[in-house]
Amino acid sequence: MVEVFQKPADDYEPRGRLDPAGFERHVEFITRLPPEDLAPFIEHFWIVRWDAPLDPYGSEEVMHRPYVDVFVSVAEAGIQGTFRGRRTYLAEGQGRIVGARFRPGAFHAFWGGGALADLQEKIVDLSQVFPDADAAYVTQVSGMEDQAAMDALVELVRSKRPQADANIELVNQIIAAIETDEGLQTVASVAEAFGKSERWVQQLFRDYLGIGLKWLLQRNRLLTAAALIRDSDKPDWIGIAYDLGYSSQAHFNSDFKAVMGRTPTQYKRWTIGF
Repeated sequence: MVEVFQKPADDYEPRGRLDPAGFERHVEFITRLPPEDLAPFIEHFWIVRWDAPLDPYGSEEVMHRPYVDVFVSVAEAGIQGTFRGRRTYLAEGQGRIVGARFRPGAFHAFWGGGALADLQEKIVDLSQVFPDADAAYVTQVSGMEDQAAMDALVELVRSKRPQADANIELVNQIIAAIETDEGLQTVASVAEAFGKSERWVQQLFRDYLGIGLKWLLQRNRLLTAAALIRDSDKPDWIGIAYDLGYSSQAHFNSDFKAVMGRTPTQYKRWTIGF
């Protein structure tokens, strides 16, 4: 049976891209919403395609939310956990990657290989979670047309028969609140907003994401800062720092450089060259 995909995930906002304009110039990125039965677990299926025979492009990204991606390509296939630092993906020559992005926390329903923290900062074989996804499977899917390749990933995910989990929904509600409510900048404020103890909320994130809530809060603040810097001709450095909860501009500058690889002023100069 051919899977009929819903509309493209047009509202997808890649907040983690530090060079969104450059990415759009060099890389074709297509998303498709999942079928209804997988919507509790999959944010979208995706295809990245590039054609850069003379002008290789390095796409710098920050993994702004604790995603897990399953992906298949001619060069490599696997399950990618959250990388805490800034990464560069090189688009060189021609290529295509087909993937499925799991909602934050949803891979908990699939991962049987130990603590989810064990998946961070690494890419593991597909077969570690999906036994049927061997080398022959990767070769077959890599040779399919786009729609057929995404259909194959749908069936791969379905093969695990994931069970609904209220904690997955709670994790996503918390993350959505953090990204939209400027008042949620500490573990204490998040716990209070959701009527939980700080210890309970932190354990929820460790169990379902393998990443601490404090890390997510800091990353959200810095990505918000990056967007403000990109969108302003003359950024108010002190205002940005204090609005995001920093006690001083120096502390903000230090955190920003540690994650982004540039100071805020260096990042602004870099964005001008997009």
